[in-house]
Amino acid sequence: MNDMRNDPKHISLILILAFLVVAVSVDRAVGAWGGDALPGVHYVSAAVRDEMPDDFSAEEELPPTRVFETVQGVLLDVCESRGYGEDCARTLLGMLWKESLNDAKAIGDGGRARGYFQIHYRLHGIPVSCAEDLRCSADWTVSYLEQNGYPRYATYAVQCHNGCNINNGYAASALRWGERKWSSPLFLERPETAMALK
Repeated sequence: MNDMRNDPKHISLILILAFLVVAVSVDRAVGAWGGDALPGVHYVSAAVRDEMPDDFSAEEELPPTRVFETVQGVLLDVCESRGYGEDCARTLLGMLWKESLNDAKAIGDGGRARGYFQIHYRLHGIPVSCAEDLRCSADWTVSYLEQNGYPRYATYAVQCHNGCNINNGYAASALRWGERKWSSPLFLERPETAMALK
């Protein structure tokens, strides 16, 4: 074992790996996202025709796959799938931050509220697994916002997530958090993959 520590090949390998870990950490912390591109989303080819088996008979190549590394990327994808844009994703981000500080396993209101958006899962009839899944809970939250007048009455709809007609400043605070946190990527523990829509 001591011979390995003094072996120049092993020392070089350890130094290279340490450098790569530091480089990736620094890139994620300060330079990973300039704010103009879709946050934490990479497009990769789902298949390369040269790598396909000879008996593959598809008329066209498979659609590209989108890999999401950030919460912002997933929220924007959810909003775009519903016909909305970045304003919707910022709104969701603010609500998520206000409700759970980006904690999928957050439990509140005496155990009645769960997940990213602190959804009262029994009241609304959704499984805990959905409340604790970013994409599922974000999609449910957009539906709930729409039931309460979103996007025409965005502030009112956001407030209804915490209780309609309650003057507690929830909506204003959530919307401010969305603006504050949007330019600071919240990285997912495990990147999420989704098929790109044509």
